[in-house]
Amino acid sequence: MQPDTFSQQRIEVNMLGEFSITINGHQLTNLKGRTKRVWMLIEYLLANRHKDISTDKLIEILWPEDECKDPLNALKNLVYRARELLKELSRNSRAEYIQYIRNTYSWNNSYPCLIDTEQLVEFMKQGADEAKDIQSRILAYKNALALYRGEFLPKSAYSNWVISMSAYYANLYNECVLRTCRLLIDERRFEEVIEICETALTHAPLEESIHKMLLYGYLSTGRRNQALDHYNYVIDLFYKELGVDISESMRSLYKQLINSINNIELDLSVIKNDLKEAAEINGAYYCDYEAFKSVYRIQARTVARTGNSVYIVLFTLNDLEGGVPKPRIAKLAAERLKMTIMESLRKGDVVAAYSNTQFIVMLPLINYENAEIVTDRILQRFRFRYRRENIKITTRINALDSQQ
Repeated sequence: MQPDTFSQQRIEVNMLGEFSITINGHQLTNLKGRTKRVWMLIEYLLANRHKDISTDKLIEILWPEDECKDPLNALKNLVYRARELLKELSRNSRAEYIQYIRNTYSWNNSYPCLIDTEQLVEFMKQGADEAKDIQSRILAYKNALALYRGEFLPKSAYSNWVISMSAYYANLYNECVLRTCRLLIDERRFEEVIEICETALTHAPLEESIHKMLLYGYLSTGRRNQALDHYNYVIDLFYKELGVDISESMRSLYKQLINSINNIELDLSVIKNDLKEAAEINGAYYCDYEAFKSVYRIQARTVARTGNSVYIVLFTLNDLEGGVPKPRIAKLAAERLKMTIMESLRKGDVVAAYSNTQFIVMLPLINYENAEIVTDRILQRFRFRYRRENIKITTRINALDSQQ
């Protein structure tokens, strides 16, 4: 079917972030209530606009739980409502955007149509073309990144077909971020790497590869304190959200960061500024376990020389049978325990997560009795903060071994 010439204007569709369709300059977005299934039909036909969709497939998509008594007539009624909605939007009563041919429905591609997901894929192809110069490739990748305003059809995320496509476009976006940054690094445009990664992490906060790229950007621009702060933030984030340790590749970046900080610095004001920022931290010092081990070794040497005492306390969260708590319970309890430990300790104390259900604390200049008092105070405060009876905490206190 050829469209009426009056309506031959470009249709613009956004599927990333929030779904919207614009026809002849008129936009429609965020349909609710009884029109939700009409919305789903339009979304599905547009997302698959180069396919002919059988009535059985559409019924399966629109009524996945078989809750419709007469699905064939219900589908016909839904298509009619969708057609009327699109005609009203285009201000053209003769336009037919949904076609029916031989028991299949499809989007009428006779009308020019621009869809952000298709544009993203096309820009990705242009960026991957090694025959192009590097500036053109970077521009293409940046155009692709600009199109990603959020996940694919977030208000229809309950549908199985949306879940799989959402994962596809999220992975495509993450790959685009990394490819763009690699090209920018070749051009030594590190500030742009930082900007792209910081934006990307608002969409993919648990994407470790992007965190690593951002750390590399910070290191390459001399932002050592910002890199260290972000590294510690990532350690905490992964423990809190996933209950997992970070990969060895992230730890290698940490070692590179420490080496960078330890490099010879001739400008004393730079060193003083680093020390000043470190001194401004209030309360106990929270770090990852690798940093904790470094502090432990320094304290062990100090103990051997001065004879001062340092105690190590291990807090372990268990269920009531002494086993590992369920992940949902462990996550909440660990958050409360960490918060309690941090607010109960002094500036000179050091804290790290040993696992997703354990925290280790270093208490310098203290004897065993005082270490017990500090530990009991933390347990009492935790019980006030965490009132549920599904967790118990075991503690172990040991003196730090001096290095002779």
